Amino acid sequence: MYIPVAHVPLLSSHPVGWAILGVAGYLTYKAGKKAGAKTEAGVEQECLADRAVKTAMKSAYKAKMKIDESLASGKEKYSEMWNEARTEVEGKA
Repeated sequence: MYIPVAHVPLLSSHPVGWAILGVAGYLTYKAGKKAGAKTEAGVEQECLADRAVKTAMKSAYKAKMKIDESLASGKEKYSEMWNEARTEVEGKA
């Protein structure tokens, strides 16, 4: 059997051949590493529907927090007014 690559002197035992094979192997390794990183990054992402629902939930929670703050400040304001009105009425009676 005749294997043509084994008989090419540049790629078999010549130092330049070893360098060529080494560089080719390294480039193959780097390409595989990049492809693996892209695959891992794609697996960890949530699906689009889940991200949309999560974003909507965050927005609703932020709105609820703002409403609660507004109601709390209104409650403080009007409770002071209520206490003042009550003390005035009780003082006159």
